[in-house]
Amino acid sequence: MADRRTPGDDPTRRAPREAAGARPVAGGHPGPGDEQQREPPLPYGRRRRTAASALIAMLVAFGLGALFNAQAMRKTALEMPFGGARSFRLALIRPLADVSHWLFLDRPAELTAQAIGRPEPGGGGPQVAVVVPTPTPTPGGKPGQRPPKPLQDRPLPKPFKGHPMHLYIAGDSMMGLPGMALVNLSNKTRLIKPELDYHISTGLARPDAFNWPAQLQQQVKAFDPGAVVLMFGANDNQGLETAAGDVYPFGTKGWKKEYTRRVEDVIGLLFQGGVRRVYWVGQPMMPSASFNSQLELMNDVYKSVAEKTHGVEYIDSWSLLSRDGAYSQYLPGVNGEMQQVREQDGEHLTYAGGLIVAQAVLNAVKKDWFSKKGEGLPPSSTSPKPSRSATPAP
Repeated sequence: MADRRTPGDDPTRRAPREAAGARPVAGGHPGPGDEQQREPPLPYGRRRRTAASALIAMLVAFGLGALFNAQAMRKTALEMPFGGARSFRLALIRPLADVSHWLFLDRPAELTAQAIGRPEPGGGGPQVAVVVPTPTPTPGGKPGQRPPKPLQDRPLPKPFKGHPMHLYIAGDSMMGLPGMALVNLSNKTRLIKPELDYHISTGLARPDAFNWPAQLQQQVKAFDPGAVVLMFGANDNQGLETAAGDVYPFGTKGWKKEYTRRVEDVIGLLFQGGVRRVYWVGQPMMPSASFNSQLELMNDVYKSVAEKTHGVEYIDSWSLLSRDGAYSQYLPGVNGEMQQVREQDGEHLTYAGGLIVAQAVLNAVKKDWFSKKGEGLPPSSTSPKPSRSATPAP
């Protein structure tokens, strides 16, 4: 049978060419087998649907995450300073929080918080309803008979071994290390039993975030202190909302009046709880000039209330922690040696700085409680009583 192959059609030469057909030849041009092995591209419509599905999945995940975390977001917004940014964020988050509650999506976070003993994400800690006690009227005596002296005017009981004076120390984060130093100094006397209670990022400006009047009322009832040391103000340079819903920007006449009322109410609550002396520590000088002007305004409030209130003494940390009237990171400590008195942030006190304040407080305490028999504070004007709106329930 005749061979029909044309000249030059050698099978031994064609096979390598066909085998090599799956690879591009020189010059980058595709070989004969490339079109068979390459997958066809997705249609344009399918590619658009795939991208849209991924975007929808991301949005759904984001929405579910927001719903599950809505109560915590609401709490964060509520703790913001009063102003337009807070109102705008609350307007966005409140409907989301309501939907989360209706769908029971906030329950997992609440149950988890309860299981590990932490406050609920949407709450500000235990809700304490505070009832301001009504002063008990003094029974009428004979005509011309003097009413009994207020508790703060009576001679202080002298502490002795086995019967120490209870000293309750409270405030914001600025009270942290000074409070610890005061605890150590008090324990060394063996005649003072201290208890330190400070909470960061708190103050008298926002009882909706942390209700200090409620906290003080609870602790005074439980610990029964004879004296209380307080230090607030580092977080109070913001607007105040009254019980009637009025908001006063910081530094205004209305703000000063409302803040003074709150300071007086705190002292009134302490006195009604049986506290005999209050030592109010003012805020120290700060490196920021603008912050200093704000703190000076608040220190003036503390000092003015202390000066007109019997049983209250103002501790001037501004002078204690400044050098020739100027801010300084380093000052002579209680031992006379130069020491760093401020943390790296320039505001909070180191233990050495806290010890300076603590020693000043202890000196004031000793003057009142360890003086000779019969000595005491001279009679003063009045002791404040808390107003009806002093401690609204959270």
